[in-house]
Amino acid sequence: SGLRSPGASGHRAACPGWARRGLSTAWSESRSGRARRSGVPEGPVLELALSLLLIVAGCALLYLGGDMLVSASTFIADRIGMSPVAIGATVVAIGTSAPEFSVSLDAALDGHSDVSVGNVVGSNVCNIILVLGLCGLFRPLRASRTICRIDFPILIAVSLLFTWMVRDFVISRIEGIALVLMLIVYVTWNLRRAASDETIGQAITEEVSEAIGDDTPAWLGPVLRALGGVICLGLGAKWLVDGSLLTLEPFHLSEAAIGVTVVALGTSVPEIGTSIIAAQKGHGDLAVGNAIGSSVFNILGVLGVTASIRPLAANDVDLMDGAIL
Repeated sequence: SGLRSPGASGHRAACPGWARRGLSTAWSESRSGRARRSGVPEGPVLELALSLLLIVAGCALLYLGGDMLVSASTFIADRIGMSPVAIGATVVAIGTSAPEFSVSLDAALDGHSDVSVGNVVGSNVCNIILVLGLCGLFRPLRASRTICRIDFPILIAVSLLFTWMVRDFVISRIEGIALVLMLIVYVTWNLRRAASDETIGQAITEEVSEAIGDDTPAWLGPVLRALGGVICLGLGAKWLVDGSLLTLEPFHLSEAAIGVTVVALGTSVPEIGTSIIAAQKGHGDLAVGNAIGSSVFNILGVLGVTASIRPLAANDVDLMDGAIL
């Protein structure tokens, strides 16, 4: 391939095997000899087009899969008797981080652990800068004292913990398990806070009610939708990671840089949609809370579960990334 440099052989697996075998043949059969004599680099151009298509298709599948999974899981949770507050604080909150989790897990299992860690760093930066910035364009955001005094300090504390964990350039399985335990504590505390705070409880109840809708379909539809969402998330994660690695390979960027940029932007799509809708409805606190809560979930949940399954080597992530985070 013309996109592959001598020093980047490690990214070779990023392009699917069927793409490498079939694209050059299809290209040569579809082009005339006059086009080949024009000097246009056929293979690299087609591989670049395919990799960009993989990125776009991957982002679309992540958005579709996340939406299907959240709506189906919300309906199922409601049918089994969970309160709207509990659904909003658990199912919806965890569901919006499903794209980050699927991408980070897929990258880690494929040996691209720097992409996994970089994805979390980039997604959290997008949540605070991009998501809240876009929400502010629609309506001024007013954060409550609770968010300023409690939620922001929690995010800062979790970010500092992440910075400390990557000091040795690896997030071990023990550290991952510790993050998961902290996530359980965080979710439990959120449940109690949402139940005791009438304003937060009402906003979450409205959000969950809209997700459930007035229809009461049979169990088969939501279950199939949930399974379809999981499939879309897995396929979208694979395409986004593969397409990003192949597209940026000629620029000799580190895997962490790829995760922080293209991959992180792709996985932040659900948070953008959720927070913008909340801001348009006048729920500024909910928009800010979604951005902060998603960032906490990314570190405690995404990194925690992924590192528990497979320790993450963060060779290209340093203290500067933690300081930015």
